[in-house]
Amino acid sequence: MFLIPFLAVFVISLGLVGGLYYLRIMSVQKANEAISARQASHSEPTSRLGGIACIISMVIGSFFIDDINIYFLIVSSLPVFIAGGLEDLGYGVKANFRLLFAIVSGFLAILLTGIWLDDVDLTILKPMLAIVPIAVCFTAFASAGISNSINLIDGVNGLSSGVIAVISGSLGFICFSFGEILLCKLCLAVLASIMGFLIWNYPRGLVFLGDAGAYTYGHILTWISILLISRHPEISAWAIFCVFFWPIADTAFAICRRLMTGRPINEPDRMHFHQLIMRCLIIYSNGRISRGLANPLSTLMILPFCLLVALLGTVFVENNLASLLVIFCSSLIFVVSYKLLIFIARLKR
Repeated sequence: MFLIPFLAVFVISLGLVGGLYYLRIMSVQKANEAISARQASHSEPTSRLGGIACIISMVIGSFFIDDINIYFLIVSSLPVFIAGGLEDLGYGVKANFRLLFAIVSGFLAILLTGIWLDDVDLTILKPMLAIVPIAVCFTAFASAGISNSINLIDGVNGLSSGVIAVISGSLGFICFSFGEILLCKLCLAVLASIMGFLIWNYPRGLVFLGDAGAYTYGHILTWISILLISRHPEISAWAIFCVFFWPIADTAFAICRRLMTGRPINEPDRMHFHQLIMRCLIIYSNGRISRGLANPLSTLMILPFCLLVALLGTVFVENNLASLLVIFCSSLIFVVSYKLLIFIARLKR
């Protein structure tokens, strides 16, 4: 029932992304800008259009699913997909505008589905979310925030696509467990399309996901979660938080870090967790580990933790207390590990 559509989407994604690489289809200007960016971790002009190819294959996969809400989710992603795509094509869509279009996509999803978050298992917010305009705005901004967080972790080969695979696989399992077969099929379409990309992106970074892919996948996965929570109140919102833990944690910590140093929160830097791991690998190997090797190694070190937290979210999907404990412990590990990375990097220097 699932295998043939899954394989079809995988093959289409694999072929489309491979075509970008072999035909060298890219915005040369954008590829050159990416190399010189302060957060860059590659040195060769590389296509950022991989996400567009992936999303096309995912949309083709959605044709196998007969559910109006799924079509609504695809349509609602168009604003953020277009904004990200224009940036990837070299039209210079600023980060603030991309975030704005992500918010527009969130409002459009609410308009089309008639669904928003009125309970996130947080007592202090419940009275506020009972007010419809506040709940609608909260849902749209939360959707945009998580969508943006997927884009922010797109800094090393395989990390964002690996996290997308972990999230889509975890959500697919939860959907199947609660009898949401059509949503499960959408999760599998996302998983198949991103796996076709991952083969080209990891470990060598032959093609990049780009803003179109990162933002759009973030939007789709967030709205799968919103539909799940709205249809099944027994599902813990904190368990879903566990599934999305890594991009949320990295983004939240980046915002706090920039606020504490008096820098704009949307200004790129080289202080993300994956970038610190890269630096430590290079420093402590005395240069024997090159930047090209440290890049995929950092992903290899991060993804098992992402997978573990997401798996715990699926195990405790109906348990608020256990999910909160997982989030607390994971956050503590994240912060302590981050501080430790800074300490050992400075110690060696």
